[in-house]
Amino acid sequence: MRKIFITNDDGINAPGLSALEQAVSKRGFSFFTSAPLSEQSGCGHSITLLRPLRVKKFAENRFAVDGTPTDSVFLGLHELFKDEKPLFALSGINRGGNLGNDFTYSGTVGAAMETYSNGITSFALSLFVTDFAALEEKYAFAYVADLFFDAILPEIEKKTGKDVLYETPHFFNINVPDTIVGEPNPEICWTSLGERRYGGGVIKRVDPRRNDYYWIGGDQHSFLDIEGSDCNAVKSGCVSVTPIAVSFTDRQLLEHIGENHGK
Repeated sequence: MRKIFITNDDGINAPGLSALEQAVSKRGFSFFTSAPLSEQSGCGHSITLLRPLRVKKFAENRFAVDGTPTDSVFLGLHELFKDEKPLFALSGINRGGNLGNDFTYSGTVGAAMETYSNGITSFALSLFVTDFAALEEKYAFAYVADLFFDAILPEIEKKTGKDVLYETPHFFNINVPDTIVGEPNPEICWTSLGERRYGGGVIKRVDPRRNDYYWIGGDQHSFLDIEGSDCNAVKSGCVSVTPIAVSFTDRQLLEHIGENHGK
């Protein structure tokens, strides 16, 4: 049986990662984990090139890399577990949503993009949190992990075709709102990427040496009202599943240029 590759951006000791590993194990699947040694939220698809990377072994199938999520995936696929291609890859469970234009910032999505780029069907899985202070993390992450295997993955396999899903690499961005945690049969919505509004908040402070320093902040729950978007779905209490195509080419402009070439 082919194994499942697990990674994240919250670090090797994150409760979301542990929940995925436990969910995989109790279903009889084998897995290998290669994740960052510490939290790497917001680093996107970045890779480390200007310093050496070090690896810490936690078990025969669990390793941590002192780099970005993409570093962890790269070393995991090409060195630590290079002799076996996984059936699919799971990145998460992220502590916080990855909606709309979070896509380009997210280390969770960046890790899944790296596995996808290596020909592996990949899922970025996040828990959208409305109130971090009230979040019962262990219970919520266990719920999301079970929901993925019991409802979300079967839904994706049904809609895409199980053979097609794994024979040809696919990429999905999945967000589960914390408002439905505990519900036995939540609605699953197929969505497009929406558009978040961060507010442009910057917090300026002064350190003890009288040097300025900054925190990037802003309203994390504001977004445009776009019908069918992932943002609208989680707001309405729906699990959001967004199929992703990774292409930044402006084909419409290329076609326009081609049509007008020589005029």
